[in-house]
Amino acid sequence: MAGSAGAADFDLFRISEEHGMLREAVRGLAEAKIAPFAAEVDEQGRFPQEALDALQGNDLHAVHVPEEYGGAGADALATVIVIEEVARVCASSSLIPAVNKLGS
Repeated sequence: MAGSAGAADFDLFRISEEHGMLREAVRGLAEAKIAPFAAEVDEQGRFPQEALDALQGNDLHAVHVPEEYGGAGADALATVIVIEEVARVCASSSLIPAVNKLGS
């Protein structure tokens, strides 16, 4: 009986369809536009300009900024999803959206 009750509890932690679509979109972008430069960025110890360009081009560099200030107005979970998916391919590049969130 505890097993069936436990399964329902996991619904509390399931992300929304919108967050799932965001995850898929960011994952695709990260794999296509950020991952190819990750080793080079680390080896050269340089700023990941390609990542910034990709994130800015898709309005993902500071998704938490309210719409009235030109941002996407996304919630904290969306911001974490962006950071997480970028970090999957390049930890250095994940600092772009992370620092934008922390700095504001």
